[in-house]
Amino acid sequence: MDKILDTELKFLPGVGPKRAELLQKELHLVTFRDLLFYFPFKYIDRSKFYAIAEITEDLSYVQVRGKIVGFSFVGEGRGKRLVASFTDGKGVVDLVWFKGIKWIQPKLKVNVLYVVLENQVCLTEG
Repeated sequence: MDKILDTELKFLPGVGPKRAELLQKELHLVTFRDLLFYFPFKYIDRSKFYAIAEITEDLSYVQVRGKIVGFSFVGEGRGKRLVASFTDGKGVVDLVWFKGIKWIQPKLKVNVLYVVLENQVCLTEG
């Protein structure tokens, strides 16, 4: 039985090498035993979308659904940042990118529905 528990996660059906690498990197899970004794310390409810007006600094995880209404650039040279005005129809917040501006700016579109997580912007379906 111990030999099975010491088997690497990449051999678990449905996991594979890429997902096993991700589990090792993010959660430090390497073997079946690690997975069996892994107990998450918090639950993140990803079904809840907040209104911009509801966001407070004590919230540990926030996701908002809305549209980008415009872009601007702030600063010069190495201090240049991309700022997008994001609205959910009730409030407005600025999304700021400090790095990868040339890469991200052409991918973002005005008046397209996005979901903004604490550190990600995701295009929604439909």
